[in-house]
Amino acid sequence: MNTLVQTPTLQIKSGSCFSTDELSLLGVRPTNLQCFEFYHYVLYQKGDKRIVLKPLPHNLFKVIRIYDFIPA
Repeated sequence: MNTLVQTPTLQIKSGSCFSTDELSLLGVRPTNLQCFEFYHYVLYQKGDKRIVLKPLPHNLFKVIRIYDFIPA
């Protein structure tokens, strides 16, 4: 299942790469979860979507997975 988050100019989808500045302009922000620091992935959020990113060299991030967040 592929999820797509649309923005006015760019689409965030699995496999896309973005810089930190591009993510900030898209409104994608890091979450406060510390558990992801033990893995080589980081968790970001945009609204009710959660985006798992893999850090790459040169301050880039690759989108691994996008899913809906449902509060407990």
